[in-house]
Amino acid sequence: MKVSVIIPNYNGFHILEKCLESLLSHDPGPDQIVVVDNGSSDGSREKTARKYPSVDLVPLEKNTGFTGANNAGLRASEGDLLVLLNNDCIVESGWLTGLLGRMEEPDIAAVTCSMRNISDRNIMDSAGGKIDWMGFSRDIGKGEPASDFLEPRDLPFPCGGAAMVRRRALPDPHRIFWPELFLYQEDMDLGFELLRTGWRVVFEPSAVVRHMHSATSGHGTLRKEYHCARNRFLVMRKHFRPEVFRRLLPVMLNWQALWFFSSVARGRFVMARAVLDGARDGLRLPVRGFEAEIPLSDIFIRYATDYDDASGVKRRMYARAERIIRAGVRG
Repeated sequence: MKVSVIIPNYNGFHILEKCLESLLSHDPGPDQIVVVDNGSSDGSREKTARKYPSVDLVPLEKNTGFTGANNAGLRASEGDLLVLLNNDCIVESGWLTGLLGRMEEPDIAAVTCSMRNISDRNIMDSAGGKIDWMGFSRDIGKGEPASDFLEPRDLPFPCGGAAMVRRRALPDPHRIFWPELFLYQEDMDLGFELLRTGWRVVFEPSAVVRHMHSATSGHGTLRKEYHCARNRFLVMRKHFRPEVFRRLLPVMLNWQALWFFSSVARGRFVMARAVLDGARDGLRLPVRGFEAEIPLSDIFIRYATDYDDASGVKRRMYARAERIIRAGVRG
């Protein structure tokens, strides 16, 4: 099967070229490399076209976010298997072989890579995604020893920064990600779509990439925190049955209120504003429910967890949310 790699780029040629060099020297290499330039102003598209003529360049006139860039890459790609790769990733030997090996299993829709810290490959950045009972997502293994993540596992969703996706598994052949999300939580939404339509998502430890976390979006910015807060509500609304979401909503809002006041008390005003604005827009924007035979409650019961660092108050909220979600399955 043909493999196409899709790389979004926004003002990041200084890191993109390292990514491309690792791909072009990889053996075996992908059949196609698509770079989607998201309206960069740093000369990325001109430099890419000049230095890497074998790469298919898709120039966009404006920044369409992580979702828009990957969806544009889908339209330009030819592969049966699509590799979603951040421009701040460097692939290591055996990476593509590891991904292709897992795709021999016909029920697998997506394989997430073993993402290692750019400065120390013995430290994990991500082994895929995990969720708690209120829909907060995290990277599995971030900051932990890579030696603890040497076994494959099933996941609720892949890490969109380094994963292979089977084209025919996409519920909508015209997109990979829900475009309204723009950035953040889009891979969680994709995972829910795949699992709810009967596919599997897995972690493959032999497919190693080194990763510079949040190299493009940055850490702790208002945009990042806002989209994380907003998109969590949008994804939950899209996938939970309406009656389950209505019962779950007071728990989610109570936690948002505590999170807001705690952020204000600590002087974290960017976070407080993001929590408030994100929740407001996540509940206000129109959402069309995703129709599938498998309910999201089943996915939560299989994968949701209490995060180890959660406070006593949050654990009590987890317990309330878990009861509502389990009752939703029975109902």
